Amino acid sequence: MDRVQGAAEPQGELPGLRPQVIAPEACRCVSARAIAVRWTLVGVALVAAEVLLMRCVDRAAAEWGLRLYGTDLSDYLGGAGVPLGGPLPYVAAIALLLWAARRYAWPRGRRFALLLPLVFAATGLGSFAVKIAVGRQRPFMLHEPQPTFASAWERRLDRRFQSFPSSDVMVAAGLAMTLFLLLESGPARYALFAIPAYSAFGRVLIARHYPSDCLAAAALGMVVAWLLWRWQERRAAAAPAAHTDAPDPPAADPAPPAPAPDDPR
Repeated sequence: MDRVQGAAEPQGELPGLRPQVIAPEACRCVSARAIAVRWTLVGVALVAAEVLLMRCVDRAAAEWGLRLYGTDLSDYLGGAGVPLGGPLPYVAAIALLLWAARRYAWPRGRRFALLLPLVFAATGLGSFAVKIAVGRQRPFMLHEPQPTFASAWERRLDRRFQSFPSSDVMVAAGLAMTLFLLLESGPARYALFAIPAYSAFGRVLIARHYPSDCLAAAALGMVVAWLLWRWQERRAAAAPAAHTDAPDPPAADPAPPAPAPDDPR
């Protein structure tokens, strides 16, 4: 009797043991938990880097920028990074994507071309909202006499106290992140982040922003672009599903039968 039961055991398995099947819901739960832990660690690292820059780097970088302020080096290198945080790179990228979408029948390029104006508006307006909320003094005001204001809101609306975060870097980071997501694979796409990096270098060089302003702006710009990309991709995925689930059109009424010919008899 024991032999019969032993023969019934599948080969390659220990008697009395069965492989455990993990439910897909449990896999998704573990995956979501791992992603949450990963992004939490990234956020903690960014906050730590911001604190380190504010305490140890910002003051020295501001003094360096003030020493170079007005020199040819500051004008040429710093001024070259100003357009990177403006609308011109977005216009060029939109035109290129629309051309590629039409030339090569590339619907993904068309979707991303329509996404770029949203990224530009969200990063630009979002940066100004944070500037007003924080009200940080710009580096070129470091050794200037402090102006007097009638209210705290008047101070916050003054452009001399809108250092955090950098609008140029945030807009440039949104563009770089959007194009990075568009390319999907390949090491060359990482070169796109040279756009916000050079924009940040130029803003520090002309004493308009601290390094911590630029790091926060780059992180915010990439997060905004990623969130808008996820929203756009979900809409694109939901459109075919909605089209598939649509009810079939009602069948047309059958045509009435033709009248029988008259009998000549």
